[in-house]
Amino acid sequence: MRVLRIGIVSWLILGMGTSAFAGDLQTSIAKAVQQEGQSPHGPMPKGYLWGGAILFAGGIGTAFYGFLNNTHGPHPTFGEAEATNVKLGSAGIVTAFAGGMLLLVGEQRSRRSPSVTFGPGRMTISKQLSW
Repeated sequence: MRVLRIGIVSWLILGMGTSAFAGDLQTSIAKAVQQEGQSPHGPMPKGYLWGGAILFAGGIGTAFYGFLNNTHGPHPTFGEAEATNVKLGSAGIVTAFAGGMLLLVGEQRSRRSPSVTFGPGRMTISKQLSW
């Protein structure tokens, strides 16, 4: 009987809390959509986006392969630390860092590009000027 009471109270608490959470979730989504429409900068240039993403993904993949590919096979043996290709893994880390920096530069350039915003019955073009 005690387990039944605990279960009923838990279901009641869950039922009341879920509707309150759904209302908060709906207002926060509406607020996020409204703020998204007021973005102060334009899109990232495609060359920076694709170049940075490819370099980052390729660098991470190369680093994983270099650091985790073991030449001794599946069983650990003596000299396990020297079994990985540290130079290849380090080159992968450097390549991923270069891709991340390229993405950062592209994001900085997007802040200086004009922004076009569409709303109900209007279109806005904005450009940030600084000197």
